[in-house]
Amino acid sequence: MVVEFVLNGHCIETAARKRYEQIVLELLKRDDEKLERELEFITEFLKKADFGELRRMGFDGSRKIRVRVKKVDGKFIVEEL
Repeated sequence: MVVEFVLNGHCIETAARKRYEQIVLELLKRDDEKLERELEFITEFLKKADFGELRRMGFDGSRKIRVRVKKVDGKFIVEEL
């Protein structure tokens, strides 16, 4: 799975938490397997990612960028688009 975020005035951790909250609200309204998979992915990302390091790498929201998060061989990879 791949998830994309726009960082603009907030860091990648905040973007992930906001998306998590959006998905939870949407799932309260309807069942959606794709959203459930995305929620699981984001939950794991929030638990395992080193957000301090990601912020140091430039994913701190100081400039507007789009980022992609994917999991490769059990590790989360974050890249700017």
